Amino acid sequence: MLKMIRQETKKLWRAFLHPTFFYLVLVGNGILLAATALVYVIEKGVNPNIANYFDSLWWGVSTITTIGFGDIVPVTTPGRVIGIVLMYTGTVMFISFTGMLVTYWLRQEVERELSPLEREIIQEVREQRRIEHTLLRILDRLDRLEGKKNAEATE
Repeated sequence: MLKMIRQETKKLWRAFLHPTFFYLVLVGNGILLAATALVYVIEKGVNPNIANYFDSLWWGVSTITTIGFGDIVPVTTPGRVIGIVLMYTGTVMFISFTGMLVTYWLRQEVERELSPLEREIIQEVREQRRIEHTLLRILDRLDRLEGKKNAEATE
């Protein structure tokens, strides 16, 4: 059991070190930070629930993760539009993370399953070529024997 946990942990770390994962993390966090900074600037002084940047960050994280506690909500139209964009972005980002991880794990499983099959197919192809070569040699010998037989019959 412990061995399986170690193997799965290694797989997970390899997935997290994949360039696609880094790209998604950078893009997702960049969008989150930009959106929360914009909402802070837009809502500061207008929204009593956003007194500092951390309030805006709290709202952004709960929005992008689609948890949406509702304790902090934008009150301006631009703030709400940013919120809508952040909700869609969060959904797309988490779907992308999930898709990337599933693709990574499935690729490893498929490669592990296909490798023995590929070796078996290569071995069968080699055996088929060997049989074909042997059959061609046999046919060549038969042709030569028939040629000798025909030569002897004509003499």
